[in-house]
Parts: sequence; structure tokens; C-alpha cells
Amino acid sequence: MIETPRLTLVPLTLDQLRTHLANKYELEQVFGLKKGYREVVEPVRSIVVYFTIPRLQDPSLDPLFHTLWLAIDREKQQFVAEAKFKGEPDETGTVEIGYGTYPGMHRKGYMTEMVGGMVNWALQQPGVIRVVADTTADNVASQKVLEKSGFRLFDQIEDMLWWEISK
Repeated sequence: MIETPRLTLVPLTLDQLRTHLANKYELEQVFGLKKGYREVVEPVRSIVVYFTIPRLQDPSLDPLFHTLWLAIDREKQQFVAEAKFKGEPDETGTVEIGYGTYPGMHRKGYMTEMVGGMVNWALQQPGVIRVVADTTADNVASQKVLEKSGFRLFDQIEDMLWWEISK
């Protein structure tokens, strides 16, 4: 669990992840939260089903670098955003992060706060010295999240922009 000024970031267990996929509001009941805007949409559903769940079933992998993390707005008592690392640090000490804000929760600073909290946590973990993220060239909102979180642009491959932040 990670605490930021407004948010509590929770890594989902395998059972919680299955509940997240299966029922629109059951996960809120598990956490004692109000119904909100949480939605499981593509491509997140496929990523969770085909990559996240199998990796959480492998005891040799660190679940915190493979599961989905959800952000809870403590005042609203609702889920507002989600993010995940795309695996453990590689041989260069790099982890990649992906993220998204739920509909109705855009332009409230949640994603910047969540990404900042997760990056701070990641850079404190053994073996992690760099976090990267990608955005499409036309996704200005995502680019602003990364800029506000301290990332710098380091590469562009066609319409994909690659960002990084290091210790």
C-alpha cells in the first residue's frame, strides 16, 4: 500500500483481481467503498487475463511488479484510477509503468498523484534505478502526467514517445 496526499494505492491480490474482472461493484464491497466509476475495459481486461493473472500464479515473481494497483480517493471513498508495472526490473534496473484514470475522474490530478506515488515507491525498491513509460504522440494528457511526475522524453519511435525518470 502506498499513501499520497489524497490517495491510497492498493496492489490487488489474485482473488481481488479476479473480483475486479468478474463483478462491477463487488470489489468496492470488499474494500468497503462507494460505487464509483471503476470500469474494466480493453486492453486492460486482456492484459489482466493473459498476462497479470498467470504471472501472479508464479511464486517466483514479485506480485507487486505484476499486479494491478488501484487508487482510492480517501475523501470520496471511491476507486478513481489504476496503474501497473509491466514486470520486475530488467538487467539495467528499469521497470515500465502503465496507467489510466476512470471515466468521470479525468482532469482532477489523480493520475499525476498516482504515478508519482508509484514511481517514488519503485525507485526505493532493490534493483530499480529507472522507470519508463510510453505514450502516443497525440495523448497530450498522458504526456502532461509524465512531465508533472518528473519524467523526461528520451526517445520517439514513429508515433510512440518514450519517457524516463531515474534515481
